[in-house]
Amino acid sequence: MQLNSEQRNVVEILLSAVYNNAADTPKCYFLDGPAGTRKTFVYSTLLHTIRGRGDDVIPVASTGIAATLLIGGRTAHSVFKIPIDLNATSTCNLKPNTKEADMLLKTKLIVWDQAPMTHVHAFLAVDRLLQDLTKCKEPFGGKAILLGGDFRQVLPVILRGSRTFTVASSLKNTLFA
Repeated sequence: MQLNSEQRNVVEILLSAVYNNAADTPKCYFLDGPAGTRKTFVYSTLLHTIRGRGDDVIPVASTGIAATLLIGGRTAHSVFKIPIDLNATSTCNLKPNTKEADMLLKTKLIVWDQAPMTHVHAFLAVDRLLQDLTKCKEPFGGKAILLGGDFRQVLPVILRGSRTFTVASSLKNTLFA
């Protein structure tokens, strides 16, 4: 199976973001597409390519089922130690100078599938974590990150939340989008 021209373009852009250290190279991307548009194939291509160069990639997903589709994938909550009870000032429970922190510092790319179903406070907590670990104030500590998913599917689940509150809690409604 081969990449089509759009998929190849995405892979080339992401590889440039990972390996081009120019200050004006964007580092945060979103791959939006409905189910069946082969987003997982793009993720797998990136994982194989970067790992094939001897570099680290961290594949995560918002659900365990989605994580199983990524080679070496885990849930975002387990990798970043995102707390279950989130608010606007939540921080991840991952300590510096640990094996997990070292893994985050060494990684060239973070691939996060099913991102639209994650509450924005989780992204803010991960952003704070990566900025603290890297000592860099750029979004996500200057790490290249590919968020992916389908905004036409499930938004974050908000207990007894109104439609307005649910939309306000989504990634699309934030400064990252």
